Amino acid sequence: MTTPATADPGAMLDEVRRLREQARRRARAGAWFPVAALAALLLASIALYQAPFAQADLIITGPPWAGLPDMQRSTLASYLFWFIGTPLTIALIGAWYRLRARRVGVRVPWRWFAITALGALLALAVLAAMPVDRPADADLVKMYVEPPLFDQVRWGLYTPLLPIALATIVLGWAERSRALILSGLWVGLITFWQCSQGMGSLPGWATWILNGFEGPALGGQWTLFGLNRPGPTLILMALPLLVFAAVRAVRTGGGLR
Repeated sequence: MTTPATADPGAMLDEVRRLREQARRRARAGAWFPVAALAALLLASIALYQAPFAQADLIITGPPWAGLPDMQRSTLASYLFWFIGTPLTIALIGAWYRLRARRVGVRVPWRWFAITALGALLALAVLAAMPVDRPADADLVKMYVEPPLFDQVRWGLYTPLLPIALATIVLGWAERSRALILSGLWVGLITFWQCSQGMGSLPGWATWILNGFEGPALGGQWTLFGLNRPGPTLILMALPLLVFAAVRAVRTGGGLR
């Protein structure tokens, strides 16, 4: 292949960059659908709680199968929601990526995302089989002010929301999206905080920092914006995912062309 002598090398480089950028945008145009599906799963889980928005003075002693440590409508319903709903959501996302591969000719390494989500869910099932040393009596829970760090970590991991957070991070890697990786970290951090400390509870060191590094580190309760309740907390978790999905869908026109 020969290049005409009159061709402008700068213009050719600009054209190559333009084509490369166009290919990159086309490859990442379908990310909105899996992200929207994960956000929908988070928001749908609000229905698992007895009082997701109303303020209630509850002491939770059972496992948080609904996702967050609050009173759930049915342990079985929560268990089925996550252990059936999550694989179904992953299957739907996989079907979307296969459809895009046929329609657009672009492949995304989404299988790592699926392996992460299902692997983390399986690890949760194994973790659930291990005894968790939570006081079974509500009065004892009230006196259980500062549990050992190891127990806090275990409680923070003992939730079906973490597989969603990990899967979102891996999906961000597959889609080469820093925003999506940060969204997954956002979901994971809020989940770990709420599950390890209790809904809206702040550890002593956090209240000490919020008080300007003064006063006793006695802990406290975060009630601003209702973040001590499952409903507002899950909406806050899903918000970055919803914004990402909406912006990407509008910019790419659906990602199927």
